[in-house]
Amino acid sequence: MSLPSALKAKWFWYSILCIACWGGWTLFGKLGSTEISAPTLQFLFPFGCIPVALAMLWARRFKLEKSPRGIFYGVANGVLAGIGGLALFAAYRTGGNAAVITAATAMYPLITVVLAVTILRERLTWLHVVGLGFAGAAFVLFSI
Repeated sequence: MSLPSALKAKWFWYSILCIACWGGWTLFGKLGSTEISAPTLQFLFPFGCIPVALAMLWARRFKLEKSPRGIFYGVANGVLAGIGGLALFAAYRTGGNAAVITAATAMYPLITVVLAVTILRERLTWLHVVGLGFAGAAFVLFSI
């Protein structure tokens, strides 16, 4: 997919919104970790999600999903995100460099790629593999 066609794709703009929100999320996480403990910060995190969740329910006219498998995946996603967030806030709390911690923890797509290839049987192109190599190198450089 060329860049001009990517600019027309909905996924691209959702990705940009995600990047902007997660950038702010990590900034507030670092700022919050200097004021309160990681468990407290993680406890408060869902209260910020409630308005978003209510807006999504309202947009769907309060129609709830009924797929047990989908519900399980959604809850598992939340549990893993909660544990990951707690670990991130704890890392910030150590007084480490927020830029380094954020860059290091932002390597989670490497795990996602491995899982997607092994479990979902997705295929990678040579360009994807090169990108993963650069991501791995970036992780090493940021960790030094």
